[in-house]
Amino acid sequence: MSMFPSIPRAKDVITEEDIETWVGAVVRALWPVIKSANSETREILLFAVKEHGLVLEEQTKAMRQTLEVQSRAMQHTIETQGRQVSRLIAFGGLTAIFSKFWTDLPQWLKHRRWVVAAAYGLGVVVIILSV
Repeated sequence: MSMFPSIPRAKDVITEEDIETWVGAVVRALWPVIKSANSETREILLFAVKEHGLVLEEQTKAMRQTLEVQSRAMQHTIETQGRQVSRLIAFGGLTAIFSKFWTDLPQWLKHRRWVVAAAYGLGVVVIILSV
């Protein structure tokens, strides 16, 4: 046999009722701390949600302003492109008409081709200024 007396095992000495009593005592002792921590945590979370809402509001305003600027830039670009396309179409039509006049000019007007060229130049100026 051993020289030392046998040490009892913990489950032989401590019962389940003891554990329930200890846990109950700990919970009752810590309840004010838990309650206080719970209310502090709630306050912190409410503050965080409020601040997050403010940040989201500022970001939304900034994004809206960015979209408005981009929309205006795109609108200007589309208007400019539309004017350029209109000018190209007008120049094409004007050139087709005056090239027909230039080649099919009656013989008695051949020496006055400058009139056709001047009319074409005037048409170009009108297109530039009006479109």
